[in-house]
Amino acid sequence: MNNAEKSDHEHIQYITVKQAAADKSLCFTEAMLRYYLLHAHKNGLSKAVRRIGKKLVLRRDLLLAWIEDHSM
Repeated sequence: MNNAEKSDHEHIQYITVKQAAADKSLCFTEAMLRYYLLHAHKNGLSKAVRRIGKKLVLRRDLLLAWIEDHSM
């Protein structure tokens, strides 16, 4: 891995559903996030989801981009 790839990966932040729900800047409840994750293949959120075994984590930058894409 070269230095450019390392610096790109250092800025990626993964968060759990509970961490996202606790983040007051995102304004989602855990139930809302789980609903959106259940329908992620339809609503475009699947780009931000990573599954590691049974654990789901979200890429925070892609979650924020998904929110911005859904603004009115």
